[in-house]
Amino acid sequence: MPKYFTKSAFTMSLECPRRLYYAYDKDTYANQDVDDEFLRSLAEGGFQVGEFAKLCYGIGATNNIKTLEPADAVRQTKELLSQENVNIAEAAFLVGNMFVRADIIEKKGDVINLIEVKAKSWNPLEDTFVLKNGKSTNKAIRPYLYDVAFQKYVLVQALKEMFPEKNFKVNAFLMLADKSRNATVNGLNQLFKIKTDSKGKGKSYVEAAANAAEAISNIPVADRVVRPFDVDDVCERIIAGDYAEQQDPEFMLGGGFVKHVEIMSNDYCNHIKTDCVIGSKCFACPFHRKTDDSSDKRDGYCECWIEKAGFDPSATTRPLIKEMSGQYIGTKRDDYIKEKKYFMDDLTDADLKRHSDKSHEGLDHYERKWLHIGVATGNEDVLKDYRSKMQGDAYLDLAGLKDEMKDWNFPLHFIDFETSAVALPFYDKMRPYEQIAFQFSHHRVDRNDDGTYKITHAGQFINTEQGHFPNFDFIRALKAELDKDNGTIFRYSNHENTILREIHRQLDARNEPDKKELQDFIDSITHYEEEKVKFAGERDMVDLADVVLKNYFHPIMGGSYSIKVVLPSVLNSSGFIQSKYSQPIYGTSEMPSQNLSEAKVWIDYGEDGKVKNPYKLLPPIASYLGIDADLNELELKETESVANGGAALAAYAKMQFSDAAMSEALEKALLTYCELDTLAMVFIWEYFFNECNK
Repeated sequence: MPKYFTKSAFTMSLECPRRLYYAYDKDTYANQDVDDEFLRSLAEGGFQVGEFAKLCYGIGATNNIKTLEPADAVRQTKELLSQENVNIAEAAFLVGNMFVRADIIEKKGDVINLIEVKAKSWNPLEDTFVLKNGKSTNKAIRPYLYDVAFQKYVLVQALKEMFPEKNFKVNAFLMLADKSRNATVNGLNQLFKIKTDSKGKGKSYVEAAANAAEAISNIPVADRVVRPFDVDDVCERIIAGDYAEQQDPEFMLGGGFVKHVEIMSNDYCNHIKTDCVIGSKCFACPFHRKTDDSSDKRDGYCECWIEKAGFDPSATTRPLIKEMSGQYIGTKRDDYIKEKKYFMDDLTDADLKRHSDKSHEGLDHYERKWLHIGVATGNEDVLKDYRSKMQGDAYLDLAGLKDEMKDWNFPLHFIDFETSAVALPFYDKMRPYEQIAFQFSHHRVDRNDDGTYKITHAGQFINTEQGHFPNFDFIRALKAELDKDNGTIFRYSNHENTILREIHRQLDARNEPDKKELQDFIDSITHYEEEKVKFAGERDMVDLADVVLKNYFHPIMGGSYSIKVVLPSVLNSSGFIQSKYSQPIYGTSEMPSQNLSEAKVWIDYGEDGKVKNPYKLLPPIASYLGIDADLNELELKETESVANGGAALAAYAKMQFSDAAMSEALEKALLTYCELDTLAMVFIWEYFFNECNK
């Protein structure tokens, strides 16, 4: 089958023109995008949105073109378009080497509405497709606008070849999840289930319920939470090359839309390696082979750097600026790359300006940058201001930690939530992507009279009931866990505070018998801002991530302070933690666990002598999902694990979007993963506490 320049190829070319060369033959280059895209679409309910859209336009099996053979698909499309009025799903259009499958075509006489369906959220009361200056499109929605513009560009030409006697008017629409609208029916998401074909390769697909078409037809158009937005004028301007971003060679190849399409379609179809510009966006290249990949597939990321910078980033021992987190260096990395400063030791004092106005406690992002570079390069001149607080390569501000700890009250509580947000709401009165809190874990640390302490995995919650709104049961269970004392509560980052405030808002719209008690509880442990006035509860949760940011640094963290990277750095920093948890004590009466029936040793050393990341020790999740993810020709590899947060969301979505109940094994895997999240917080606290009390 010949190669065609499709809408997905076009979109990829905007991310990086070189990616198309690497994507041409899936067996030649490693590609990490395959897993991520499927998990994301499953977790967000993207597959269901597509089916919902078809029913909104009354498209049944006869008008849904399923053949994958381009010529046959084009033939079927032409036959259907010969009707005066018709709606079509997956209509096919071919002109030259460009081939597109339109999500939905609505034909009314000589007017053809092209409707691209996306699970992307959109709030028409707040969002705009074009920036206020009118010179650039909104960056957050830009890929989708250019996607539908490319489709319109192909359709206009293809229709002239299909029907030379006709003069069709093509209008472009984006069908998006409207966050300004509330669902008016319960169980909208339950109308579309993921099925697995038992025949052949067991391919996965979405099946609408028998009553789905009737249910959606009964929803007034004005009340539908996924609806089309007119973007035709924007698409016309994109095709005309009117927007400023089209002159950026890192976005388009210069010269505007048409020139870019001509070059990229030719290069892709003829397998020509298009020139590219290296920059910080390369650091997330999906064609960078994983370190544990034992296949013989090539590494596109390294090939680009060898070609453009003259070195192999996987082979060098010099610390790269890639390792400097964008959290505290931002766009500076692109400036350094343009100046051919690829390594940390290439940077000069002029590049590393200190933050001049320090009006805060603890480390800031600028100082963490200095620390990272100093440790990575061994630059003592850089480290001299921090050396007094360093233990080897680790920076630990004991005075700052002691100041933080003086306000903490035992028993200490460590909580972590798992949540889901999908395009099609689970329940009435909910908006698209409104949060569902389906799981939490809770560790407690009690102080004994002799100054010692006891760690207990004290509680947990998980909802495994299909079609059930869990948020209020969730908050009741959390209240029961935390209302027994006035001990300090810890979260990691702001997610938990955000979710609790969202549940508080959801309670406003419901008539729960204990509504006031639940809202008062939420108010007591959270903070919020209203009309520029800040409020904080008497037990407002302590953000352990903020404590880490201000007081702790280790080069293993790579500049990040995500708990997934802080945990292994702490385990490698603390001899105390290593000694304690190399013993089989966790999951015993000494340190009880809700999920582990046998004692667990959390300390395991790799060949490099460093402590392995405990998240790598968790069981794989793919085997529990039971999906051969062939939707959109994606594959779900068995290497995915619960340690991938997206996989946990996908697992919950899969349970909600299928007829099968969550298996005991999957439930156990999810609970164990969440338990490790709160145990990781305990490890961090225990390290800090032990160091401060030596």
